[in-house]
Amino acid sequence: MENQAVKRNGTVTGSFLLPRFNCLYQNLQVIVTSVPGSKYRHAKTEVNITLFKPVPSPVTISRESVLSRFGKNEVQLGFDEFDRVFFLRSDDELFVRNLLDSGLQDKLLEMSGEKPSIVIQGTWLTISVPKVLKSDEAYDRLFTLAFAFVDRLSEIQ
Repeated sequence: MENQAVKRNGTVTGSFLLPRFNCLYQNLQVIVTSVPGSKYRHAKTEVNITLFKPVPSPVTISRESVLSRFGKNEVQLGFDEFDRVFFLRSDDELFVRNLLDSGLQDKLLEMSGEKPSIVIQGTWLTISVPKVLKSDEAYDRLFTLAFAFVDRLSEIQ
């Protein structure tokens, strides 16, 4: 994370095992944490961004699974590859369709191997991947995705 701190003009605090990276993007607070796995919890790297405006409806985006197919309020975008890989849940289908333009869909598909999970609720955007990221390239992909969501939300709100 230290390389990301230099690259993004941020700071890293915490311990070696539980680092916390802070920076700003478009005057929004960005916090990245990594938690190693243990017997009682899964490993994860998570980006949290506080948004200026609350979203009209909570949105959850996760990898499609056998269990998610039984979920309520699933939104299908009509793009076969994206709909096959990701499960979308929201009460506001129009908002989700507007949010997930082709550029954002492409960025999500590029990260699909990392199994990202995105939750946008109120003024919070959270993107997590179920592992501790090690490489600058992996962090760059995560930041690119998070910042693309921020940019898209600022466009449509």
